[in-house]
Amino acid sequence: ATATPGLALGALSADCAPVLFEDRVLVQCDHEGESFLAAFALDDGRELWRTPRKDESTWGSPTVCDTSVRGRPQVIVNGYRELGGYDLETGEALWRIVGGGDVPVPTPLVFRDVVYLTSSHGPSRPLRAIRVDAAGEVDPDDDEDPAVVWNLPRRGNYMQTPLVYGGLLYTCTDGGVLSCFDSETGETFYRERLGTGDTGFSASPVASSGHVYLTGESGAVFVVRAGPRFELDSENALGETCLATPAIADGRLFFRTRYHLVAVADAAAADGAEDAR
Repeated sequence: ATATPGLALGALSADCAPVLFEDRVLVQCDHEGESFLAAFALDDGRELWRTPRKDESTWGSPTVCDTSVRGRPQVIVNGYRELGGYDLETGEALWRIVGGGDVPVPTPLVFRDVVYLTSSHGPSRPLRAIRVDAAGEVDPDDDEDPAVVWNLPRRGNYMQTPLVYGGLLYTCTDGGVLSCFDSETGETFYRERLGTGDTGFSASPVASSGHVYLTGESGAVFVVRAGPRFELDSENALGETCLATPAIADGRLFFRTRYHLVAVADAAAADGAEDAR
């Protein structure tokens, strides 16, 4: 790649990771100053638009919802004072929610035209399901607001991005409490603690082949059978501290621990992936 003076994203001091979508780079820069959401051209770093935000430090990355809503694909962001959606082409604010846990970390999750937003730092810890075709000010506490699918004021989590798998929504708290919800109604199917409660959880859950994988900071990987009933299939030790979310590709699980990159696969699946290359 050729370095370009305009694409100096590091100088933005954003706490959130930038997101690459088609021909642009999206940056959410919420901090103790002039916060904003901006889009830059991928080829030369030109600033395409910049929308001011009235928010404080935010750690989650933006999510692009490329489903055309009113003909307008959007960028959805988490936040403390301003959560909501922005027009992908122009940066115009489309909808907004005020309030939640401060310094939010989870990235917004979109599934079937519903966005799931959560935070849990300070006194507020909501878990919300909002329609992506929302418009204007949205009040999650208003049962009559047509944009609100459901709202659980005390079921949010601080660090991890939620997971939807098989129509079920999974969340995990810093202390390792795994919850499973109906993604359409918000009904709680279970809340169960992973392990003995003596390790933290920073990694987000991932899923494959009918199982949900949850990694504790101590390096313990909990394998839970997907479904509305809690079934712990196994617990495996990586042997090192692990804070990063695992990645899944070619039938393998990749774990980035403190000192190593670890790839785990069923022998038959690994052989099949090699044959397919």
